[in-house]
Amino acid sequence: MELDAILDGIKKAGNQQIAQIEHETEQEASQILVRVQKEAEGQKNRILSDGKTRLNREQALISQQAVIQSLQIHADARQTLIESVLDQVEKRFKELRKEKEYEKILSNLVAETVHSITPSLLRNQKMVFHFDPRDKEIAERIIKQYKQPVSIQFDIECSGGCNAETEDNKVFVLNTVESRFEHAAPYIKQNLSIFFERKYASS
Repeated sequence: MELDAILDGIKKAGNQQIAQIEHETEQEASQILVRVQKEAEGQKNRILSDGKTRLNREQALISQQAVIQSLQIHADARQTLIESVLDQVEKRFKELRKEKEYEKILSNLVAETVHSITPSLLRNQKMVFHFDPRDKEIAERIIKQYKQPVSIQFDIECSGGCNAETEDNKVFVLNTVESRFEHAAPYIKQNLSIFFERKYASS
């Protein structure tokens, strides 16, 4: 009987140990499973977050590229308009000699030239004017109005206006239509750019 009791006790103790081991194993397995699930969830969230970040970056990049492209298209269109206006102005200048008011215009240009060069003249020094041969008749009529000593040469080709210099060639004044247009072009471009920009902003 004692042997049976001892064997039974050993068996019961073994069963208890097995049950305890099984319980501890289950607990450890549960903890591992929870940890693995947390890590998996964290990894999933990181992947999703990275994906969203990349998506947001791509969307921002696409949006930025669209804005840049739109601005470039607008800038190109504005530049085309400006160049078109300048071309029209230049063509109009080339036809200036055909205008009824051309003699008055040339007279004003000559007056401006005289005003610019007179302070540089030495005593009894001549002004030397340069005109296009097509303006010979009008130019001679205009120059007769001035009392200063003047020499006239018809040796330039232009759409209108004149050049002048002091007799010693030290001071030179450019006052042809082309030179005035070249001088004014940057200001015209700037004003047209502002004008078209305001039009674009208000549209």
